[in-house]
Amino acid sequence: MKKYAGALFVGLCLLQGSASGQDCIQKLNQGAATVALGLYEQQCPTLSFSSGVITKDVTYNCCGAAPTIRINGSDWEKLRKEGKLDGMRYQIFSKENSTYNLTFRKMVGQTPTSINGEDFFK
Repeated sequence: MKKYAGALFVGLCLLQGSASGQDCIQKLNQGAATVALGLYEQQCPTLSFSSGVITKDVTYNCCGAAPTIRINGSDWEKLRKEGKLDGMRYQIFSKENSTYNLTFRKMVGQTPTSINGEDFFK
């Protein structure tokens, strides 16, 4: 029976990452200075955050884990043109003036298309 208990636990852990719907969306109140850092260190992709000065309400999509990788721009373009990024989902974090923007994208062939953050794991 002990062998099966370990297998059941592993199975439940694997199933946890495949949940869908509002159960996956989590909102946390955290220090404002940690929001940008969290974009790179959290396992859950950031969907949005409030504009608080001291603390911010941050919404995460925790339907599964999403690692952070960095890639050279010329390497990205080479892979994109070869169609090797097809189906890849990614998040763009940009700053214009003092406004931060989060954009979710999915590669369709060689073309990036915008998607909703809630659809990141679909």
